Amino acid sequence: MNYKRGILMKIHLVCALMGAALLQSKASVYGQLINVNAKNLSFKELIQKIESQSNYKFVYEDQLIRNLKAQNVNFEQKDVREVLSTSLGSLPIHYEIIDNTIILKRGDSQQQTKDIVGFVYDKNGLPIQNATVRVKGTFRGSATNGQGRFVLGMLPDEKYIEILILGYHTKELNVSSNLSHIVLEQVQYAIDESVVIVQTGYRALTDAQLTGAVANINQKDYDQRVAVSGNFLENLEGKLAGLVYNPQSNDLSIRGVSTFDAVRKPLIVLDGFPTEIDIQSINPNDIVSVNVLKDAAAASIYGSRASNGVIVIETKRGKTGGTKFNLRATTAIQPRPNFDHMNYASASALTSILKDNLLADVGGVRANYTGKLMASTPVHDAVFDFKEGKITQAELDERVATIGSYDNLEEYRKLFYRNALTNQVDFDLSGGSEKNTYLLGGNYLTERGDYVATDNKRILLNFASTHQLNRLMHLDFKGIYRNGKNNNPYRRVGVNDFQSYERLIDDHGNALPVVWGVDAYGSGTSRFSSIMPSNNDLNIEKGLYDQLYYPYADVFRANIGQTTSSVRFQARLNTKITSWLNFDLGGAYEDQRNLISTLKQEDFIDMRRIMNYNASKDPATGQAVFSKLPKGDLLSRDNESMKSYTVRGQFNVDYASISRDHQLSGVFGSEMRRIENSNYLTSVFGYDGQTLIYTPIDFVGLAATGPLAFGNTLPNTGVPFIDYRKYFGENYDDRRFVSFYADGTYLYKNRYALTGSIRTDQSNLFGTDPKYRYKPFYSIGANWSMHQEEFMKDFNWVSLLKIRAAYGVNGNTPTSANGKYMILSSDLNFTYSPSVKYYDVLSPENSSMRWERTATSNVGLDFALWNYRVSGSLDYYHKKSSDVIGLLSSDPTSGFNSYSANTATIVNNGFEMQVTSTNIQHASFSWKTQLTGSFNFNKVKEVLTAQPTGDAAMLPLISQVQYVADRPIGALYAYNYAGLNEKGQPEIIDKKGKRRMVSTSGGGSNSEITIDDMLYMGTTTPKYVMGLNNQFSLGQFDLSFLLMYYGGHVMRTQAPDPNVTNRSFMEEGLNYWKKTGDEATTDIPGFAEIGKPNYFNTYAKTGYTYANKFVKKADFIRLRDIVLTYRLKEDFSNRFKLSNTMLRFQVQNPLKYAFSDNGIDPDAIDRATGKRSLPRQAMYSISLYTNF
Repeated sequence: MNYKRGILMKIHLVCALMGAALLQSKASVYGQLINVNAKNLSFKELIQKIESQSNYKFVYEDQLIRNLKAQNVNFEQKDVREVLSTSLGSLPIHYEIIDNTIILKRGDSQQQTKDIVGFVYDKNGLPIQNATVRVKGTFRGSATNGQGRFVLGMLPDEKYIEILILGYHTKELNVSSNLSHIVLEQVQYAIDESVVIVQTGYRALTDAQLTGAVANINQKDYDQRVAVSGNFLENLEGKLAGLVYNPQSNDLSIRGVSTFDAVRKPLIVLDGFPTEIDIQSINPNDIVSVNVLKDAAAASIYGSRASNGVIVIETKRGKTGGTKFNLRATTAIQPRPNFDHMNYASASALTSILKDNLLADVGGVRANYTGKLMASTPVHDAVFDFKEGKITQAELDERVATIGSYDNLEEYRKLFYRNALTNQVDFDLSGGSEKNTYLLGGNYLTERGDYVATDNKRILLNFASTHQLNRLMHLDFKGIYRNGKNNNPYRRVGVNDFQSYERLIDDHGNALPVVWGVDAYGSGTSRFSSIMPSNNDLNIEKGLYDQLYYPYADVFRANIGQTTSSVRFQARLNTKITSWLNFDLGGAYEDQRNLISTLKQEDFIDMRRIMNYNASKDPATGQAVFSKLPKGDLLSRDNESMKSYTVRGQFNVDYASISRDHQLSGVFGSEMRRIENSNYLTSVFGYDGQTLIYTPIDFVGLAATGPLAFGNTLPNTGVPFIDYRKYFGENYDDRRFVSFYADGTYLYKNRYALTGSIRTDQSNLFGTDPKYRYKPFYSIGANWSMHQEEFMKDFNWVSLLKIRAAYGVNGNTPTSANGKYMILSSDLNFTYSPSVKYYDVLSPENSSMRWERTATSNVGLDFALWNYRVSGSLDYYHKKSSDVIGLLSSDPTSGFNSYSANTATIVNNGFEMQVTSTNIQHASFSWKTQLTGSFNFNKVKEVLTAQPTGDAAMLPLISQVQYVADRPIGALYAYNYAGLNEKGQPEIIDKKGKRRMVSTSGGGSNSEITIDDMLYMGTTTPKYVMGLNNQFSLGQFDLSFLLMYYGGHVMRTQAPDPNVTNRSFMEEGLNYWKKTGDEATTDIPGFAEIGKPNYFNTYAKTGYTYANKFVKKADFIRLRDIVLTYRLKEDFSNRFKLSNTMLRFQVQNPLKYAFSDNGIDPDAIDRATGKRSLPRQAMYSISLYTNF
């Protein structure tokens, strides 16, 4: 197959690139350590000793060293660079190492670069290990070893290095300084906030340069939790103010929602470039920092994609030194779901309410089933017998009670659900020299889902390397490869797919049939798709397929398998022009392929029904003949492809005056970006997986209507049909962007900062009007570091006090098709023979279509008290999104009902806080607390929306409420329910304070009521999100737990309804209105019987179903996780050649408290409709971490 061949070629390319770069890096790393101790040693003798103890070979002119003596020859286990640098001293000789060759050259007084060796200590003179030593303004870096030593090569004298490690203040030094004994000052409470490095994707900013709102998390805090599922977002919940992520619903937002139609989720930037690949391609164990850019000053550099905020992820790079190997292994178990929060009705209650329904239905007689050849349940048969006078009321009640005495809920749970298992292994190896570093990592994840026949496998490979090509050029390269495979049943068997009292398997484990059949759309079951067992037997005798539905067998007979393969390559070449100016040329390429294969076996219920209804009859024998559709399986393949690239050229400025009082930094450049999406769906019938043979079919003949060949025994209701569009199709989408941008910062005395940015985006998505095309996105900001002022000297308990203010405008990209030209979709109409091609207008011409624009104002305060014992930030913001894209009604004579246009304005106001405190800090015990809070208030200020058409126009008005002026997105409305009248009809109190029904017309109408007759109940989106994380450390043990609070929102809950006869029926519904006078004791409407005085239509019933009494507060607190870590003592680990070894035990989602009704999980309910879903069970995991 071409698709598989393409995957193999990509794998070979990835491996080749990784191997080549790895070999190049390793070649300069594996030199042996040198031992030399001698007096009066000539330099030539020193060379001979080095060559005898290592793989290095020297190249030099003999006269260059003929009369030279080596200096200070006393080395034990020293790197060859340190030996040479020390031995040469001030001698006029320079050396260069290329792979295993050392070249000696005559010294040059104009030589501008040198190799440096330094040592880092604490105030007690003890060496500091694993400190990061980075060349300022570059990606070059090293790490100190156990002796505190580091080595960096080929650095000009004017370069500065930064030394960073958690628990110590960052130090900046010129390379010409004395580096032999560098002392770092320890922060008293092991918190270093004095210099915070923020990655924006375009450049790195220090805390002093930052004027925008940014939340960040370092590797230590990020790794506090284990991302068991492989989704890196799990580790961010509750850790970053302003970012709201709910792992149950996968909702992700930054500072609220600012759009209707366009992209709602934040832009994700990976190692400096935006990414379009699935987030499952990002290895959570490879992340070293996450920065969330929240306001325009921080994010507007991304222009039209920054309205929803930006998440900037930095991943690991190699470090100078020998090869290091890191290993993580995790295994987790999640118990099978329980149904406690689902409030399912019992079988006895369901049989009772079904009996009442059938008794109230005057049309519910046996002939309506047998006449249509549909099956009836035992409850139906009992009621029919009663109506026909065959049994008494007492006998009816006894039969129904006997039927409902068996409840299959637990049987269903054990058959279709199981314990979920997850295993994950992650590794990386890294190292390098001062010129080249490398990192190679991998992650393997397997998941067995909690539902039968579900599983997932994923492998990730990542590679990173840096190369100092010469003293002016530096290359940074990264690559990611992902291959995954997941399987799911084509259709999950739901709890309402069968009657509550039916057995699903016999005593021997064989699947049993149920009464109802799968509906014509294959989405659920229905009595209209059922078949009488006696007729089914007759059909089998005639050669037709068994048409009964076997839930426990059919769940395994059709599946959807998805194979995902993706690659991402990125590179950045930095060229130094002057000491303060350099140029970056780089880009990223992504290619993701999804192959979604749907296989329906011949004996799957959908196939059996389709075959039966399309069979013809042999006129001679009366037996079934399958000429329209061949026997065999049905295989559909949907090939999805996404390709994107980014190319960027950028100048970087980093200028400082001699006194460093004035610092100017920034970037300016241009960027091109393209995103292509396509998919191609094809299907084959009569497929044989062994021979790979299939049979072509005639879709025109299939679409032809006519009498059923076996209409006497096949029900004429719920007839399946073949929709050509479900089996064949093709789509293509091409989006292109060109951008020009600049971003700069002026810093005076590290005390006052001014920032500004501007960006212009152009795209093929919009029209040609210049006043819309060339509108720039921009930002301005300022900060004042008050704690550095002279008047603050007396307030020595204030370690940091900074005020920030910023304003800017950014944008958003639409998701729907629109633009200057009319956009069409094509299709075939098989009603005619031959088939006729036709077009649908997806979007009419709209030359004034323009970017959505969001203007954001932000005021912030950063503080730290008592030497950072308490630190944090406070932010207030105002976001106004204008030109929001939505649907607008059009003139019907134009040929279409609505079109996409800039129709609305949305405002978000909010407050955020993030506070960290070190409550106790002792040598043996510490306690640290972090509190984050996000408070968002959203409102639609102006909105023009399209009027509903077609089926949507027939829905009750309350179902059509979506966006309302002066209300938030997600506004929830309800009726002011007044109860029942003497006829048992539901009434509301309208805007005039009068009791009335929502609709009194026979069929129902929306014209009798307006939105003013409804009550605004609140929003379904949480306004307040808070996270409280506590971390304790005692000896070798660490303990942390995270509490999450979501509040300020509401949810609709289900109304008890006697007309509901599936598991969603609420048993309170048994107390429904039956006769006049019952309205005094119940407000639950009974059965609406057509033709009787107490009849009420479906519209009128919504006055009860959507009553204000069924809207509740959705506030809840959840203990999201508990993490216990045991760190093995180093002397024990060292016995096994290991280091930094620890065991971690984690429990996720163990407890929850809901403020209004703890029987409802607000995380697992559709807050607009009240439909519940299964809550996430607690997950238990154990992990092993180690290095060697």
